[in-house]
Amino acid sequence: MLCAGLLLAASCTETPVPQPEGNGRKHVDPVSLELSFVLPANAVKTAWVAGDQIVVHGEYADEQVTVTLAAADISADGKTATLKVEGLRPYTVEGRVSTLYAGWPADAVDNLHHCCCYTKFNNTTQELMAACNDEENVFRFQIVTGAFSFTLDDDFDSYTLVSNRKEPLGYSFLQVNLTDQEKNFRHYVGEPVIMMDIPAKKGVNTIYMPAGTEFANGIHMKFRKGGSFVKQYHSSSPISIERAKTENIGNISSALVVYDDPFSPDILNLDANGNANCYLVTAPGKYKFKAVKGNAPSNFVVGCESADVLWETWNDDSEVTPHSVVTSASFAEDYVIIHTPDPLKPGNAVVAVRDSEGNILWSWHIWVPETTIVTADYGIYSAQMMDRNLGALVAAPVEGEAPIQSFGLTYQWGRKDPFPGPAKPNAGDNATVAGQQVETTPGEGAADESKITVEQAIAHPTLLGHSKNGDWLLPPYDNTLWKDGEKTIYDPCPPGYRVPARDKSTYFHSSNLSAAPNWSESKTLYRFTLGNPVAVFPLAGYRDDYSPGGLTHAYDRAVYWTAYASSEKTGYYVNVRVGGDHKLAEAGKSRAGSVRCVVE
Repeated sequence: MLCAGLLLAASCTETPVPQPEGNGRKHVDPVSLELSFVLPANAVKTAWVAGDQIVVHGEYADEQVTVTLAAADISADGKTATLKVEGLRPYTVEGRVSTLYAGWPADAVDNLHHCCCYTKFNNTTQELMAACNDEENVFRFQIVTGAFSFTLDDDFDSYTLVSNRKEPLGYSFLQVNLTDQEKNFRHYVGEPVIMMDIPAKKGVNTIYMPAGTEFANGIHMKFRKGGSFVKQYHSSSPISIERAKTENIGNISSALVVYDDPFSPDILNLDANGNANCYLVTAPGKYKFKAVKGNAPSNFVVGCESADVLWETWNDDSEVTPHSVVTSASFAEDYVIIHTPDPLKPGNAVVAVRDSEGNILWSWHIWVPETTIVTADYGIYSAQMMDRNLGALVAAPVEGEAPIQSFGLTYQWGRKDPFPGPAKPNAGDNATVAGQQVETTPGEGAADESKITVEQAIAHPTLLGHSKNGDWLLPPYDNTLWKDGEKTIYDPCPPGYRVPARDKSTYFHSSNLSAAPNWSESKTLYRFTLGNPVAVFPLAGYRDDYSPGGLTHAYDRAVYWTAYASSEKTGYYVNVRVGGDHKLAEAGKSRAGSVRCVVE
């Protein structure tokens, strides 16, 4: 019987060597022997019971004997069973004390057509034990598997288990090489099992796995009840499985969160037309999008364990009801899932994914406009343009006053996350926010003491770093956070749109906007116009680069960013001030202004 089909485990150092007839092996007639089976002290199985079955084999694995224990065979403490066994063929190669091999439980042993000194198990999901005999025909069992356990306070039908890096949880078979009772233990495995579906129970749940199994980035479990998944558990803590040991991860009941199945047909895909840092929602319902960085569809955010709504605004000075724009946010299967109310409440929200310690890993803007967004060619730029500012709930009308809901949100150059716009025209207050408020770094912004890193901007999406006439970013500066030539992972526009590239050949990015068709400006109506058909731009003001906590000039000035960095500290923007200049200019990147998205 050859062993050529064995697969090596990662921890193995050698391949089992075939033992053909004539290499110390010879035919052996069946014999009857009295055998004793001894349980290990640290086994979960604490005693033999009548009906327990053990497989014993020797020279020919395909002539294995199944031993069934009777009550009379078992010692008073249940630790040892002794009985006479018929039909055994002891192993005959010289130089080895062990001549017989055993495996428990019998229904997990599958030795047929495998080598004599190897006990093969057909699964790895339960406590497995193997043994070999000594000169007295005593089999002292050793535990083959390791385990980890957890506790549940509630009843569930079952759960699925995967590792966060998709490492093997188990294998199609586990073959143990055990040639004496103290050492020389090796194992070999079959095809890997990446996901397990396991019955669940209230109380302690234990999962058995081969020794040496490692989950470097933790595990993810989904709990099923009544035929559907209802809760999930995610941990990024590493787990290592050692033979004959159990790693207890404790009571996980308080860490279970609601599971929204992203593959349910009633959950709609927001990123069907592309990934982005902003998604438009125009109807009530349940939605999902991949937890990837910006427009990079394969750049998944690593280590996500949960998602929540960070902040919401109605774009004015009204008191915002929490969870009115986005009812809830959760994370499952590499997706962020959001629920919106019926009817929709127009507004803006930011949702974030977090790691096991609550740190924000990435965030996205959910934009719920009140009226339908129109894209048009206004004859002022080289690409079609939205009819409103990014985050605006309505478009400003051609006739009449621009309402505060048309002002939109504010952005620092190169950042993906929005900040609230003004609460009302001609005021410095932020629009009211439910949830996390805008924060500003300390200092006057004269040097680097008030700046932040890209990593800090991602982890703190409501934090405004700043410097006077300069960047919000600490050196080394990065002029590629937004780019003229491509949409980057930090672009704040929704799928199919981007921050406009600088194009000096167009009216919108010219040295004199007032030369464009249908140019007009109105301090009392809070808007300016140009183009054919007429495009309307609110005079939405901005957050100053040296004092960015509040807004200023939200009635007679506007800052509309381009994607072009003019220097390490400045970017190009459309600068409009009533009664003054109307042109492409430069400003410190820490100034927070408006964005008018254009078609990619």
